[in-house]
Amino acid sequence: MISLRKAFLLLAVIFIFGCVQAKDFSYGLKQVNLLNSKYNTTMESYPKSIREISLMAGEYENLKSLQLESGQEPFAYLLGYRILNLEAEKSYMEGAKYGNSGTTKYGFGCKPRPLITESVAFRNMSAQKGFEAAGLLSEFAEKYPNEAGKAGLGRKNAMFLNATFYEIAKNARIDSNTINRFCPENVTLELYREEFRKQTNFTEDMISNMPYGEAVTIWKIIRGIK
Repeated sequence: MISLRKAFLLLAVIFIFGCVQAKDFSYGLKQVNLLNSKYNTTMESYPKSIREISLMAGEYENLKSLQLESGQEPFAYLLGYRILNLEAEKSYMEGAKYGNSGTTKYGFGCKPRPLITESVAFRNMSAQKGFEAAGLLSEFAEKYPNEAGKAGLGRKNAMFLNATFYEIAKNARIDSNTINRFCPENVTLELYREEFRKQTNFTEDMISNMPYGEAVTIWKIIRGIK
């Protein structure tokens, strides 16, 4: 007959094992939700700064090392989607750092050409990562609809992402076409040279032989643009 002490020990062991969560997809999702909460985000929102996005993406990369007893593949889909989406948002924020000066939408001059082309490059990068994220999410939702649903995701989210990044890519293309049509490098370079003649002590020989890339760097320094 089992002693009272052994019975208590047996019940304690049963209780402990009952409290231990199996390392399945739900366990992995719990770690994702904890990470989102840490940065005050959801699966569809982002940290407010580029620095925080970089930190969060790094922590998501670390979650890739988490080994689950089951649900490893859908968990990998979830992490891959979130990392791509964070990278897309980071590039978009970098492309928006010049504000209205980084787009032709509200009017433009030729001197800010490098700001616009830089913004276009970041927005194109954002759209590329965004399309990849949408594609991965669509595949995730198709192959593992239950797991995607647990994460609050589905094919509608992928369609919304595609539409969002299509607009980003379209506007970047418009800006690129506009600035290249009306403000090619040679036109912008001549404007810089005129400004340097008035505002610097550079020799005429230095100014006349200055290439576009060097002129852009000097113009940014004069204007205090980083």
